[in-house]
Amino acid sequence: MDGRLVDAYYFCVGGAVGKHQAVARPVGYRVPASHVPEAVERLLRAYLAGRRDGQTFRAFCAAHTDDELRTFLAGTEVPAEARDAPAGPVPHGVDG
Repeated sequence: MDGRLVDAYYFCVGGAVGKHQAVARPVGYRVPASHVPEAVERLLRAYLAGRRDGQTFRAFCAAHTDDELRTFLAGTEVPAEARDAPAGPVPHGVDG
């Protein structure tokens, strides 16, 4: 960012643990760590404003495309970004 390396996060949504476990899916949105709280807030506001009665967050994410979820996260349409290649082997059970 501005010629400097900064910590960043690549968003994956829709995962779960327990009885309905699922691996979260990558949606192609990456931001510097300092921008994560605002992105999460935008996504949660979109969920609260657009969910159907009783719809879980996971179901909300499943009902939307990656493009739509990126728009919720960014607050505007943005192109998808590829994930960085892993520095080492991908842990067992993780799609990478």
